[in-house]
This record gives sequence, structure tokens and C-alpha cells, in this order.
Amino acid sequence: MQQLPILKINQAFIYRKIGYSIVLALSFFFNWNSAIGQTTTRYQQFSNEFADVESLGKKWTLEFNLGQSYTSIPPNNHSPFAKASQFYVRGWAHYYPSSRWKLSYFFALFGNVSIPDIEQSKNFEIRSALQGTYYINKIGYSLLTRFRIEDRRIQNDAKTFEAYYRLRTQLKYTQPINGKVIRKGIYYAVASDELFVKTQAAITGRDFFDRNRLTLGGGYALTDDTQVELLYSNEWLPRSSGNLVYNTYQINFSFTDLFRKYKDKNKTREMHSVDNGN
Repeated sequence: MQQLPILKINQAFIYRKIGYSIVLALSFFFNWNSAIGQTTTRYQQFSNEFADVESLGKKWTLEFNLGQSYTSIPPNNHSPFAKASQFYVRGWAHYYPSSRWKLSYFFALFGNVSIPDIEQSKNFEIRSALQGTYYINKIGYSLLTRFRIEDRRIQNDAKTFEAYYRLRTQLKYTQPINGKVIRKGIYYAVASDELFVKTQAAITGRDFFDRNRLTLGGGYALTDDTQVELLYSNEWLPRSSGNLVYNTYQINFSFTDLFRKYKDKNKTREMHSVDNGN
């Protein structure tokens, strides 16, 4: 009788893990199948990001991002490096109220050189967001769910800024391959799916459903504080004039306390569950 609850917990754990795998598989199939169901324009893209997280204390961190992306120009040029697409700088503040929650805010400036889905060229965007990250489970892996609401103010051809809101929700799975946690010398696999919905704006159209982004890939921890990731994402954007598909290849570098030459144990933030795999 004492082992029945344990059996139920194990079964629930197995069913949930299978369920998440099915969701990711169906999402990939849905993206692919929907994209070929009607007129579709496909873009090949490349992006990279450098991220550094600096400790402020046991409950707070600051994060800085610098990124850029390139895009193809269909139907004539299919190289992912055909044209610069976007660059951005972004700053985050993270607060850890508990071991399972991380609350975040960011402010960013984007240079939209060539963005196909909003037909924008050489204009700027000011973006800010509130985000909550929740740690779901961990037995040799990390499973995170993330909710973000963005305030996007995009410069139009008249050089005025149009505002709209976008809601993003993501499920992310991270699996260390040759160890139980991500540290120096550990390889790991990453899989995530993210849904986007938005309000209406002249520059972005009347569609409520914005896009779905499926990401697969892996990473390697060069040191305990430095990781490199190679990722592929399939992004499906349903539009009344025809679907858009972004196939993006990414190289990302992440650092912890890159600019801190020494660590004060009284100031260094305690690592929480949400950090592993985020």
C-alpha cells in the first residue's frame, strides 16, 4: 500500500515527459505541413548572440545581450548571409523570488535593417518586456516554461513609432548528455517551442496569431561560466497573403560574470533551479 503513491508519481512523470515530446513533435509536423499547404515564401537566416549575466546579489542579476542576424533574398539569393537583417542591444534585470521562479524586465533597441514579415527597411524599434520563468521539473534534465509580454514600438516609413503588444509563451527542455548538470566539459541538447500572439497595428497587420517557433540544437560548456550553442529554428508565420517560413541557424555564446575579475562570496547570487537550462 505504501508504494502505490510512488507508482502514481512515476507514471505521471512518464506520461508528462511523453506528452511534452509529442507536443514538440506535433509542432514540428504542424509547422512543416502548414507551410507547404499554400503559397509560402521561405527565408534562410543566420543569427548570433552574445550574452553576459552579472551577479548583483543572491536575488538579483543583470544581463546584457548583443546580437545580429542576416537573411536570404528569395527567390534570387538563398544564402542566409545575403543581406543584413537586424541588430540589437538589450539589457535585463532578473529577480529570483524563489528557487522555481525568475521575474525579469528588459529594455532593448533594435535596428531593423530588413525585416520581411513587416516589410520594414532601415528603421528602428524600441522594445521592452516583462517576463516570468517557472521551473517545472528536474531529474537529470531541465524543463522550463516562460511567459513574456512585449511592448513593441516600431518606426514606420514616416519615421513615427507605432505601438503594439505581443504575448509569447515558451516550453523549453534541456538535457545534459555526459553529465547530470551543465558545467565544464558537458554537452547538452536543447528543444523548445514558442507561440506568439499580438494586437493589431498598421505596420504588423491584423493577424492575431503571429507565429510559432520550434528550436532544436545543442551546446557545450567551455568552462563552468561559458557556453556555446548551435541551434536551428523553424519559424512559421501564417499570413492572409501567404505563409512565411524562417529557417534560422544560430550560434550563441553565453557568459557568467565575464567582467568580474573576482567573486565576493557575500555578493555572489546563489544559483537556483531556473538557471540550469534557461
